[in-house]
Amino acid sequence: MKRLKKIVSLFAAAALLVLTPGAKQAQVSAAEPVTYSLKYVEANGEWRYQEGAWDDYQGHRELYYMKQALKDGDLVVIEGGSHGLTLDLPVNLGNLTFKQAYSAAVTVKSVDNVYVLRDSTASITGNVVNAHVYDNAIANFNNNVTNLYITKERDALQTIAVVGTVSYVKTGDAEKVYSELYNFQANSFRQEKGVLKTDASQFSILPSVVPPVLPADPNVPTTPVAPVDPTVPVAPVTPVVPVAPVAPVVPTTPSDSLYDDVPKTGAPVALPGLLAMGAGLCFGGAYLLKRKNA
Repeated sequence: MKRLKKIVSLFAAAALLVLTPGAKQAQVSAAEPVTYSLKYVEANGEWRYQEGAWDDYQGHRELYYMKQALKDGDLVVIEGGSHGLTLDLPVNLGNLTFKQAYSAAVTVKSVDNVYVLRDSTASITGNVVNAHVYDNAIANFNNNVTNLYITKERDALQTIAVVGTVSYVKTGDAEKVYSELYNFQANSFRQEKGVLKTDASQFSILPSVVPPVLPADPNVPTTPVAPVDPTVPVAPVTPVVPVAPVAPVVPTTPSDSLYDDVPKTGAPVALPGLLAMGAGLCFGGAYLLKRKNA
């Protein structure tokens, strides 16, 4: 019985080791970006969504559930149709694509990449890193755009307005670049059916160049020295008188004669001789007194 329990315990431990990496992999997969495709469904009379590319033969759900699950980095694709859409998504999206959208206005915290495809009309509120506008699309950006790419596939008839600033604008097709412009001031970029309407004083044809920081010339003072006012008397500085060092006290070595006059505490005293002399005097005195009395 004990052996059977031991075998069961070993199998349970092995099962945990096998299942744990799978659980970690599931957690990583859950954090990956999710693509949400939105489309107006006539049968339901409202906009619905699916995860992944839209498939008319698959089920779909209300946008409420998408908003609950949406997170930073996710991708949103708005499919074409004849109905408008106003959407508020308080996240930082990875991609936002308008795919032949009739009229869609989307508000986000920010977007890495916006694609406004042919025959789409889009309004984006939130800062955009890369904005791509194709052919005859109409796009309105209500905040700043870092890079704006105006691309011709069939036509070059884009109509674009940017309320914020635009750092870089590139116009071209798959084979060549027509123009590159820089540093559009706030609320200045306007293009109507492919024609730029912004005044030349509000952007640059050259990128901004940051001048290099040169090393300081040691011969040129960086801070100017203020001149001395001759009318203001300068108080004389009292010199500090150095203190004469105290000479060390050198102990005096006593002479031999003085040393001999001082009794030595460590030298032996002739005490036995003195005691013998005193004893003799007492004995002699006692002997004399004895004879006298006799």
